[in-house]
Amino acid sequence: LLLAFVLVLSKLLHDKPVLSRLLPEAGMILIVGMLVGSVLTLFVDNRDKEAAISNDDTVADGAGDSVALGLLSFSPEFFFVFLLPPIIFNSGYHLRRELFFRHITPIVLLAVVGTTVSALTVTMILQFVVGMGYTGGFEPTFTELLTFGALISATDPVSTLAVFQAKRVDPHLFYLVFGESVLNDAVGLVLFKAFSKFVERDNGAGKIVMGMSEFIFGFLIDAVGSPLLGRLCGCSAAYLFKVIDMRQNPLIEISVYILIMYVPFMLAEMLQVSGIVTILFTGMTARAYVVPNLSPATAEHAQVFFRLAAHLSEVSIFLELGMSVFGLVASSLKGWFIVWAAIACLVARAANVYPIALFFNKWLREKPQDEAERMEIRHQRKAQPNTSHVEMTETLRTSDHQQGATTFENEGIVPSPTEGDQSLETGTPRFRRDLKIGFSTANMLWFSGLRGAVAYACVRSFADTFGHQKDFILT
Repeated sequence: LLLAFVLVLSKLLHDKPVLSRLLPEAGMILIVGMLVGSVLTLFVDNRDKEAAISNDDTVADGAGDSVALGLLSFSPEFFFVFLLPPIIFNSGYHLRRELFFRHITPIVLLAVVGTTVSALTVTMILQFVVGMGYTGGFEPTFTELLTFGALISATDPVSTLAVFQAKRVDPHLFYLVFGESVLNDAVGLVLFKAFSKFVERDNGAGKIVMGMSEFIFGFLIDAVGSPLLGRLCGCSAAYLFKVIDMRQNPLIEISVYILIMYVPFMLAEMLQVSGIVTILFTGMTARAYVVPNLSPATAEHAQVFFRLAAHLSEVSIFLELGMSVFGLVASSLKGWFIVWAAIACLVARAANVYPIALFFNKWLREKPQDEAERMEIRHQRKAQPNTSHVEMTETLRTSDHQQGATTFENEGIVPSPTEGDQSLETGTPRFRRDLKIGFSTANMLWFSGLRGAVAYACVRSFADTFGHQKDFILT
């Protein structure tokens, strides 16, 4: 009923352009969830909520049978297994691979190096604050802060990307934000799993080094195994539909095909690699190799189904997040720690984005000029001998920019003239100037570093493992 209600409200919101510019759809769904959660919380006392959050079955008989309590909680298993795969698969399925891989270097830097830097920066800032006694008596250990930094470091800018698509922003900015948000979920989860194992152990330096070593090993496994598994699953599905012709049985054909949203994710979890990265590459591979082996009707219907499943999952996540706000116990929240954690997230995000942007831009300037560009300039000089090298390079750059604008307009995203003006430094080769991360783009990357359902699901999974540490979990 709640899902149907917010979908109708979304339709009414889209019919009011003035209101939709002020209030995004995701924000509206969060507000509805919070209002519903405030009503539901009247039927559940604090003792039951503590029992559910800490997974303590000895407190409050029958707490797990409460409908209100079930709505106020957020199951990490349901999120990771049922809601997350359709969203990631649909993103990979409709992704423009040439643009994604063209920006893969800054995406990987932001997702891997940036997420690690962000987690460590949050940890160091909060460790300093705790040591100075500014957290109101709440003093988590260093390994707990490492775990907290890992779970809060991954970004989830779903609403930001929705605004980007509606406003048709620069594709460079769009793919940087999108690519980072997908890959840093996997990095954040690996960090979280590595650090959370040492919360109840000895907090010495040796254990911390062991945790970092485990993270590096786990990341290398994920970085190689997850994309390969995703490609393998996509190619296997393509081979299956090529060998077994199901076009005469459309119902069976589409039934088998839509299972590709879940089967690779389950295999990845069984093999202890990143299901998020696996399902992303499965979606990219399926669009390229499976679709040619399907009937036109099945391909069209499957595309609609993937969009539908992803949209319903996103709406459900925002609705659950809104309701879960009142599922917490106010008396157990640590206000000062929350304030310092928010400040630490902002500082850590800046320490992540701006240095990486400067490093990447410097790396672009130091790379030699493209051989193709030099050959093209020589050819143009023969035709126009009186044109200077700089003028010729700028002419070619302008031509490429116009061609790119046409391509992006067909995709529904147009280049930003501001970013084009910022990429005129002659030290960067022409074929790489569109890759530069301008100051305004870096500002938007910092501003888009929202935290969302993945972090909350990590908290819930942590609660299932360390249920007795209620203060740290609830905060």
